[in-house]
Amino acid sequence: MIVLVGPVSPFRGGIADTNNSFVETLIAQGEDVVVFSFSLLYPKALFPGKTQFSDSTTKLNITSYREINMLNPLTWWKTARHIKKLKPSLVIFRYWTPWLALCYRAISSQLKCKKIAWVDNALPHERKLADAVLLGAFLEGIDEIICMSTQVSGALKEQTTKPIHTYFHPVNTKLPKPIKKAEALVALGLEDTLEYILFFGLIRPYKGLDLLIKSLPQLRQKRPRARILVVGEPYESMRKYRELASTLKVDDMLLFHDRFVPTTEIAMWFSACDWVVQPYVSATQSGITPMAIHFAKPTIVTNVGGLAESVNSKTGIVSKPNPTALSQSLIDALENTESYSDNKAFESLKEEKSWYRFCNVFSNTFINT
Repeated sequence: MIVLVGPVSPFRGGIADTNNSFVETLIAQGEDVVVFSFSLLYPKALFPGKTQFSDSTTKLNITSYREINMLNPLTWWKTARHIKKLKPSLVIFRYWTPWLALCYRAISSQLKCKKIAWVDNALPHERKLADAVLLGAFLEGIDEIICMSTQVSGALKEQTTKPIHTYFHPVNTKLPKPIKKAEALVALGLEDTLEYILFFGLIRPYKGLDLLIKSLPQLRQKRPRARILVVGEPYESMRKYRELASTLKVDDMLLFHDRFVPTTEIAMWFSACDWVVQPYVSATQSGITPMAIHFAKPTIVTNVGGLAESVNSKTGIVSKPNPTALSQSLIDALENTESYSDNKAFESLKEEKSWYRFCNVFSNTFINT
């Protein structure tokens, strides 16, 4: 038996979504998997969004226990005892924030089986003094580590000597199918005479929306019909972005849909755009690039973190993270969209970065040995 400790449905967001796919794929491959999730993950005072939960009614065919209350250490010990009773051969801890470190260490300290850390972020984008200490405390109770980019593995090597296995970020195949661009434009009320670039996902400082806005004056000179779709829930105030756009006189180039987009609506936004842009100023890996691959949309990424690892010469452009370089990349992209629209290239990436392959690599590393 394999145990995964981390959020799954009804929690929303990239971590829960990938956990859902990981567990379902392992089960489809014949593994016995149980999940221990959270009764309370973040208290409302610490969660910057509107809700932590999805409104989807789709039920997963997995066994999960929502036992862990992050504010109640007694539930940590209870969870450890429950896991021990199941006698798993392997326990995986999904780690993306120091908020989890003490809880995970308390649980792992009670277990005698092999323990794996699946690390999304070694250290947060907005760092605090105790982050590295908490990461170290968690990793002390772990046997081996997996991650999804060389940037994360490099950061981990500075924190631990434990074995690290670097995989890739799989493509989510549970997203809705693409729809025709014309249909998407009508559904969203967008003009069909304009060119659309999509900035998608949670809006946070490290994602470089300000950098993107600063690149727009030069973009307007060459591609006056270009528009930026800013689509996602803000985890910070949007005022500074709107004021920056107004100051630069590019506010008419930006179309804001600043709220969380449920899975059922994602296809409209990706199908409507010509390109996806990720102008991040720091990064580990991103779930947005695999989404773009799913919808066969080329991507412009900055050369930070592991973003470029999911882009090749047929599916995207890599830019330096400054306004001048980014604006030129945007111009080049819109002038050459057809050169990056080869469906075979995207299908190849889907196969290369599938959950089936990810779980095969995982099984060959930890199960079939």
